[in-house]
Amino acid sequence: MRGLGIFSGVGLLWTLSGWAIQGAQGTGPEGRPELLNQFLAFMHSISHGLGQLVVKAIQAILPQAGSVLDQLIDPIGVLALLTILLAIYGFARRIIWIVVIVGWALIIVRIVLAILKVSGAAA
Repeated sequence: MRGLGIFSGVGLLWTLSGWAIQGAQGTGPEGRPELLNQFLAFMHSISHGLGQLVVKAIQAILPQAGSVLDQLIDPIGVLALLTILLAIYGFARRIIWIVVIVGWALIIVRIVLAILKVSGAAA
């Protein structure tokens, strides 16, 4: 279920960015592969940058692992990006539940107050 939510969020982001790019470039069969290429290049650049940050942090702690880590920048970056997305999803899910619970509580309070006001006016 969690994976479905993440993929849905990524799909929505991809669709919205596709509409924006498609509006700028116009529609056509060559627009979709270009959109996919841009999206994948964007995701690769983010994951590569994250991988470099993580590798530099590990090399600061373990300088003798430098040659092995240089080959793992991209896989580490992809895993770091997925970890960040999972953390954001988990945090957002908790916040949404808090908002929903508070919202229902306020609606119930409003209904109770309206009933008390009506019954108080009738007495």
